[in-house]
Amino acid sequence: MRGLRKAPRTPVAVAGILATPLFFVALMAMSLALEKPAVHHVLKHGKAVAKLADPSGTTEATIWLLALLPAAALVLVGTGAMLIGRSGVIVSTLAAIAGAVGLMVPLRTWERHHTARFPDGVDLIPHSAGSQDIYLRGEWEETARHTAVQLGIATIVIAAVAIAIFLLFEIRRRRGLTAPVPQPPPEIATAEAQLTRGRSGEPRL
Repeated sequence: MRGLRKAPRTPVAVAGILATPLFFVALMAMSLALEKPAVHHVLKHGKAVAKLADPSGTTEATIWLLALLPAAALVLVGTGAMLIGRSGVIVSTLAAIAGAVGLMVPLRTWERHHTARFPDGVDLIPHSAGSQDIYLRGEWEETARHTAVQLGIATIVIAAVAIAIFLLFEIRRRRGLTAPVPQPPPEIATAEAQLTRGRSGEPRL
């Protein structure tokens, strides 16, 4: 704990920034992967018929909890990366990139599975209902995947920018490039010049 108190906070700060878009990538991804309609059996013409309904509260809660895990894991990685100093920024950014890529790779598979689970679209209204049918089959899934990909790319770009800024500062620090020393105010500069001239005119013993 003492090491964390004295360690630079930049790694965890970068991780916190990247955790926000990563959370929304995970939320879209988990929705595609896990969301499914509830199934109720009703009697129709004396026979039990399966009827699809909105997803249960348990399913929705599971999606949100699992969506939080990548962001929480990233913050934990950033916290641990504080122990290795400024270089921990690289660890935080690489972890964010890995998380974003890991969530984006299976998106198309999850999109197909989600579409199969909602044959009438996520609104569960058949196309025959006309204007009442808000989402066509697969329409929401395509939008969700596209949004997740855009957010994933944004996460990777932000991480790359953070790496570039870190490397730039490291190069400047190692080369010893410091800001120029500010010039003294005019009155001080004049006094120093007069004192220098006065000393140069003193006779030597």
